[in-house]
Amino acid sequence: MGRMVLVALFVLTACLRAPAVESDLAVVGVTLIDLETGEVLPDRTILVNDGRIVAVGPRAELAAADGAEVVDADGLYVIPGLWDTHVHSAANTDWHFPLLVAHGVTSVRNLHATVDTSLALTQAVKRRLGSGELLGPRLLANGGVVDGSPPVWPGSVVAETPEEGRAAVDSLVDGGADFIKVYDRLRTDVYDAVARRASERGIPLDGHVPFDVPPTRVAEAGQRTIEHASGIGMGCATNADSLRAAHHAYVERVGTMSWPENEVGFFRLARSALEARDEELCRATIDAYVEHGVAVTPTLVAFMGPELLLADTARLSMIPADFRESWSAMAAQGPHPVYALMTPVRGVAMENRRMLYEAGVPFLAGTDLGNPFLVPGVSLHDELEALVRDVGMSPLDALRAATLEPARVFGLADSLGTVEPGMLADLVLLRANPLTDIRHSREIAGVVMGGRYFAERGLDSLIASAAASSSRSR
Repeated sequence: MGRMVLVALFVLTACLRAPAVESDLAVVGVTLIDLETGEVLPDRTILVNDGRIVAVGPRAELAAADGAEVVDADGLYVIPGLWDTHVHSAANTDWHFPLLVAHGVTSVRNLHATVDTSLALTQAVKRRLGSGELLGPRLLANGGVVDGSPPVWPGSVVAETPEEGRAAVDSLVDGGADFIKVYDRLRTDVYDAVARRASERGIPLDGHVPFDVPPTRVAEAGQRTIEHASGIGMGCATNADSLRAAHHAYVERVGTMSWPENEVGFFRLARSALEARDEELCRATIDAYVEHGVAVTPTLVAFMGPELLLADTARLSMIPADFRESWSAMAAQGPHPVYALMTPVRGVAMENRRMLYEAGVPFLAGTDLGNPFLVPGVSLHDELEALVRDVGMSPLDALRAATLEPARVFGLADSLGTVEPGMLADLVLLRANPLTDIRHSREIAGVVMGGRYFAERGLDSLIASAAASSSRSR
């Protein structure tokens, strides 16, 4: 009789067992953090097939197909793959890309490369990623920035007239750019022409707020993102008109200036705007951002200096030797003059960012990677902490700024930003809950990118390959 009961129980259990779902990867027993709702859902299984999530649910209700790679994720948490939405990595893929992936950054937006072949370079990187020749995050890229004369950066597309502005947009669209990036020295009439042509060609407009252009005008023109939260300082300034006149004079003589005066001269104007801040003027600018759906990428870590890097031997060990040596030499020369100039008004600039956040302006997490002292991937986690500490974001909103918001702003919410069936399988496995402490976003136990699983040993190998990269390979 007892044997018959055991047989009956075995048959019943077999009947109740969840049918296997076609899959090649199963993450089993993980706690899912739903960044849309803020819910924490324990003991979940995520099934992946051919690079996409095919099922998500309680462990007892899902079974992987025979032969699937199974990841035991008991005690771990999972969030979507992270974005760094402001990088300059196309010329340094050999060490930027491995470090980005190793730190959970599975998508990036590249916003310029200081070479004349910027667009050709980013298109080549995309082809190498697509063919599997190059391992790295998903990539959006613009090619060269569209700037006035003289341009701030080498490799820019210079537009001095509305006709040249329209032609610049056409050449970038025809060359495969994902968006147009505008820059500081565009005149207002040229900016207007660029914005209109971008709209006609159906390509997004991202970038700086040119010094000549009121930020409310940029919002009305349909600019999708504003980098470094540029523009809000001028939008808040009672002396904006006189500063624009001073900027015209600065641009006329900048070609005769030597370093560091050519950089310091611009930031003197930026500091003057912050010193003349009027909160009511800020509100008018912020209202325009909200009305027109403008998103802001504050890049807080871009202004932090070398101290964080040099105090952390683990960070230093990730960087190729030639960069480690050159950055250490730069730091030994003392603070960049811009830091000394802008530090006294940092609190004012941060208050502008807090006002943007509290008003509901979407924030995107980005670092300005490519500048000295920023470490791929690591600095993105610094940015998340700064968003919480300095802007006042909740950890949930900071994580959204690196997942949900970029996917939505960039028109990719149908494939990225959440952990649900049909989405691309970009996941970060964490040892602790980042909703209780944003620093836990660093506690990475594994990464899934496009359905490929990198366990901790694989992530360590990526870090080692970046550190071993030499200048000869760049």
